Amino acid sequence: MLDTTLDSLAQFFRSFRRTTPFPVEILLPGLLILFAWPLLRIWLDDARTTFMVAFVLGMGLRLVMKSQLLITRTRAQVSAPATVALILLAGPGVLALLIYHAEPLLCQRFLSLYFVFAAGLYTLDVIDGSYAINRFRWPQPEMRGTDAVMTRVMVIYNLGMVLANETLIHHASETTWLLYFGLLPLLSNMIRTALVRTVQDSYGA
Repeated sequence: MLDTTLDSLAQFFRSFRRTTPFPVEILLPGLLILFAWPLLRIWLDDARTTFMVAFVLGMGLRLVMKSQLLITRTRAQVSAPATVALILLAGPGVLALLIYHAEPLLCQRFLSLYFVFAAGLYTLDVIDGSYAINRFRWPQPEMRGTDAVMTRVMVIYNLGMVLANETLIHHASETTWLLYFGLLPLLSNMIRTALVRTVQDSYGA
């Protein structure tokens, strides 16, 4: 059992070496926040306002970049009116709510809630045994046979992201958290890619 676990961990870390170049879109939110933050600090005197503007810029850019993919995936499952309603509610609606309250801690905790929600969905998938989210997320034939393991891995991954975010909220500055938020698409992509490759190599069809 221990040998199998160690082999899986070694395989997971080796997967980072095989990571392909990332699209520039994944880096854009982080680059935008990185370059905008010093300018905003000079332009705006209030720290809360500076945080909110930088956060809205980063989150808005992320929503714009993912909108086409989200619309396509949602449209495949529900009707066009329902797709419009869901996308507006989950995207601009949430962003407008965060802007209205203008509370940095709420923005930080929203990220934790997102990962808690994702972990909950994967947990329900484990309980009912359908693994529908995993099959929808990774429909490739070579991923069949990994559904049970990959779904459990994603529960752990999302809970781990909650822990990382809450740790940063309590022990890091708002500036550090913003940089983390901007780089999160890149970090998430790297970790998920390594996890998928590890599980596929071990359990794939």
